[in-house]
Amino acid sequence: MPEITERDLKKQIKDKDFACLYMIYGDEAYLKDYYACRICDMAVDSALRDFNFHRFEGKSLDFDALSDAVEAFPMMSARTCVLLKDVPVDALAQNERDKLMQILSDIPPTCTVVLWMDTVCVDAKKNAKWRSFIKDISPYAALVALDKRGKSELIKMIVGGAQKRGCTVSAENAAYLLTLTGDDLTNLLQELQKLCAYKKEGEITRQDIDAVAVRTVDAVVFDLSKAIFSGDAAKAFSILSVLLRQKAEPVMILGALIACYVDMYRIKTATLSGFRTEDVTAAFNYRGKEFRLRNAARDGAKLSLQDIRRCLEILADCDRNLKGSGLDARLLLERCITELMLVRQPAY
Repeated sequence: MPEITERDLKKQIKDKDFACLYMIYGDEAYLKDYYACRICDMAVDSALRDFNFHRFEGKSLDFDALSDAVEAFPMMSARTCVLLKDVPVDALAQNERDKLMQILSDIPPTCTVVLWMDTVCVDAKKNAKWRSFIKDISPYAALVALDKRGKSELIKMIVGGAQKRGCTVSAENAAYLLTLTGDDLTNLLQELQKLCAYKKEGEITRQDIDAVAVRTVDAVVFDLSKAIFSGDAAKAFSILSVLLRQKAEPVMILGALIACYVDMYRIKTATLSGFRTEDVTAAFNYRGKEFRLRNAARDGAKLSLQDIRRCLEILADCDRNLKGSGLDARLLLERCITELMLVRQPAY
């Protein structure tokens, strides 16, 4: 079967026109969870679920039990459903892979198997074992790749979600919410629910978002990076204090700060080499996150390429010390921020 879209999958679920095998993968955890569970809920009668639904964890898979479940005849129902979560295909021995393929390639029409890759990363481009598995399973499976949605799709979702909850929000404020909460759908929907409960009705304003939405570490670190670039030491150390009081992991704080400088390095080297922002977006998958490159281009204009490289060396040194020196994390981060602020020379 060819790869199917999310729209195709929705129609199949609505019509209860199920394939015998689905492989659900990608980098959007919320959508993978939602559709895997939705198929299982709709494929079998809830009153007979105990008889006709079977769940297996891929990391401790009993192949004989899986085979029995797939071959089992439905109990007073049209079909059975088997949920198989997180099979580490690339770590299976050859005989185990062969057993799995034998089961999945011969599923009876009375059974639907959902191969749900929740935390297992399916990287067919770089991993030959995954590439081979997908090629082998394609004739039997409906492949559903659920990846992160782009910025425009998320804005539409926020606007529509607010309307369903009795509120309104402009596209501009929806975009602002995204900059604070990130593009993880689970977190974004939770924040939207909170906002609508807070507002009850009417238009959600930027002030409402600032009052209610919980900013991600990445969003707060972006403010920290701006303070560093502008040389505002008081603000930079104040933001760091807030992050640490909120129990943000020092390694996560540093990781988000490193990402800011990596963005800057990428756009700086691309610009100096005659490439466009669109080229960087395509090469490093900034789809829906182009604002990061715009911010990096603005801030990077104040630093030379040599300065940015020096900043990355400072960050790498702090990372090594955080993970291996045993020194106080706060002191290491404060020293790192101080050193970064000293690397502020005119660009050339």
